[in-house]
Amino acid sequence: MCDLIWAALGEVGIHRNDPSTWTTARPEHMKHLKGDSTFHAIGSARTLQTIDEVLEGQPWQKPRDWGAFFLQFPIGSQWDIPSRGWHIDGDYTGRLLPPCGVKVHAMLTDVGPRCGGTSILSGSHRLVHRWFSENPPPPRTRGSQLRKSLERHPYLRDLYTAGNSEARIARFHECMEEVDGIPLQVIENTASAGDVILMHSLLLHAAEPAAHLGTQPRFLLNQDVHQPYW
Repeated sequence: MCDLIWAALGEVGIHRNDPSTWTTARPEHMKHLKGDSTFHAIGSARTLQTIDEVLEGQPWQKPRDWGAFFLQFPIGSQWDIPSRGWHIDGDYTGRLLPPCGVKVHAMLTDVGPRCGGTSILSGSHRLVHRWFSENPPPPRTRGSQLRKSLERHPYLRDLYTAGNSEARIARFHECMEEVDGIPLQVIENTASAGDVILMHSLLLHAAEPAAHLGTQPRFLLNQDVHQPYW
């Protein structure tokens, strides 16, 4: 899978054995590879069975492919906790259990700490569910309005406010903070090549990864699996 990606990158001047060409943090011209049969292996029997177990037997729609290519090259000098772009890709007012869907991250490379792993707010699926249970939005409220509603939550308001980098890392990443009985902590989506990570559809995650301080790029495929009626 990585060989295919590197071949496509080579066509635009980004070469596997020449780090001097790794000047684009997030190359985004991989859509033509989505249908390549090489990536079908992500949907192994084990992956499909695990999705079925997480969704507790609910009917779900198998995707035609395993999603968008998320590439992150080692660019940046300071790692921080994102203050912007926190969101979910599903229904903000969806069920807690069983979840309405899962986000699938198929990891094609090793991803170590501070090496481009997606920032995820662990425990936030419970926080999001409780918030909208206690603050139900009007019917047909837009996703952007739902995201804005979450900014009223004290913990999230602080997370979404830029500030001293060291202080933010100490509070949000290095410590677990219990809020109304819900343990919250920003974690990195670290993994080994070949791992497939499933995330609850209500988990808040940052749109842009923090700085990548490693030496090798991070390659993953991102797909959302959900029920047919979404």
